[in-house]
Amino acid sequence: MFMAGNFECIQCGKCCLGIGSIVKMERQLSRFGFVVKNDVVKEMRQALITPEYREIFESDHSIQEQHPAACYFVRRLPTGKYVCTIHPYRLLICSSYHCCSARISRNGEEVGKVKGRVSLESKDENLLTLWREKITPADDPTQEYIASVLKDGGYEVLFYDGE
Repeated sequence: MFMAGNFECIQCGKCCLGIGSIVKMERQLSRFGFVVKNDVVKEMRQALITPEYREIFESDHSIQEQHPAACYFVRRLPTGKYVCTIHPYRLLICSSYHCCSARISRNGEEVGKVKGRVSLESKDENLLTLWREKITPADDPTQEYIASVLKDGGYEVLFYDGE
């Protein structure tokens, strides 16, 4: 697969809301120190709650109450965006995950995925060229703009999350 554009996380939280059965707090070492474990491959590492998220980590457990399968370390900011409170120490499963916010097809066959806001993964050279020439240079391309450009190029796009 080839990429066009840089991956930009939109902090929708979807990656964290269902991973709590795999990424677990193994034990607490101190007030803000933990051992985190990937329960599938048994990867373990020590993690600290990032200083700027310590207050929300201690005071807000609503995500885990609303989503029992959520990661123990995810929190929602007042802006509505989600944050990993141990981001610098996250496990490999978390650091290697890049979401898919849209799928692009041509003639009924999937030919590309949009990751984050404007990062495209595809083997379709025409799509990659179109993306580099029309989407990447755009200042802040909306879903409507992206859909219009792709439609003009003979592609269809299905977005999974709203702006």
